[in-house]
Amino acid sequence: MQLDLYPSLEQRVERFRSFYRQENQRPLLGFFLGSEYPLFRYEAAESLPEDRPLKPSDFPIGKYVEDSERLFSEHEECGGDFIWTASAFWGIPWLEAALGCPIIANHHTGSIITHPPENFRGAGSLPEFDERNPWISKLNEFITSLAEQSGGRWPIGTTRLRGISDLLAALYGGEQFVWALMDSPDEVSEVSTRLTDFWIAIGLLQIRKIPPFHGGIGSFYYNMWAPRGTIWHQEDASALLSPALYERFIRPYDEQIIQAFSGCIMHQHSVGYVPVEAYLETDLIALEMHIDQGGPSAEDLYPVHTKILCKKPLLIWGDLTEDDLDWVFSELPPCGLAVCKVVRNQREAHDIYRKYVLEGSYSRA
Repeated sequence: MQLDLYPSLEQRVERFRSFYRQENQRPLLGFFLGSEYPLFRYEAAESLPEDRPLKPSDFPIGKYVEDSERLFSEHEECGGDFIWTASAFWGIPWLEAALGCPIIANHHTGSIITHPPENFRGAGSLPEFDERNPWISKLNEFITSLAEQSGGRWPIGTTRLRGISDLLAALYGGEQFVWALMDSPDEVSEVSTRLTDFWIAIGLLQIRKIPPFHGGIGSFYYNMWAPRGTIWHQEDASALLSPALYERFIRPYDEQIIQAFSGCIMHQHSVGYVPVEAYLETDLIALEMHIDQGGPSAEDLYPVHTKILCKKPLLIWGDLTEDDLDWVFSELPPCGLAVCKVVRNQREAHDIYRKYVLEGSYSRA
């Protein structure tokens, strides 16, 4: 292996420390190998039944741990600045399942989907947070097993936790939650308060159990090192809302979540309404923004990217085209910028890292 394609673990961690301080002199560049859909990504998920709601016992942890070893090795072969991270299997909608939503495997799409629970009748029908909840107990088991297997070789991060708008959509159903905001605002506010408490509790549980990795923590999907105690957040369903609805019904709970953790990073898509201005006013330590297939290009997103970089570190994630990469590396300010490119194989990753880091204008850093 060529050393320049494979910076040491210590070098990568230090580069991320500089990234969060917005002092890195070139964009960090890393890779996400293979499909972004979890059932296509984890061999252990191939046997999940589709004809009934899933149960915790449908997820044999040992097989997912084996997948984690494979994914770690494959991503290390890609090289680059990022560090592959394990988590409790992020294909599971953990919060929704723990709240009582039936979850169903769909092998055609490669995802696990949720349905509103039949007994949902507002805040009073939601369970209290309890570590004995079968799904939360399973989450605990995942973290323990992954930590034992890793032995400090790779980091562990918190798993995918969908935000308050996402959970409202899961409970009320699709677009119906938007009507609920307008028809039953007091009820929705009470539900959101309960959901926020549940969200924070399940996040803090993971933070307590995840062992430190070089003084920090990993990220379930984005392969970033982050300061200890950092959690990932998302509000994808906010794309269905107006700015006024987001401000009234979601933002207060997002701010509670952000304040509950020593670090929080917000995931965003680049299509639909994205409350970037609101996020920039919070104590988020970084923002992540997808470049979605069929959505705006990196050049189209230049005003948004530069607005973020004026205040926060930014991760750009996605199946970026060569034009996207050329634009990002030539036009965006490098300080506080990281790029995670979806790749098909290690050779593609090597070629991209060589072009934009080792042979490009940033090779001096």
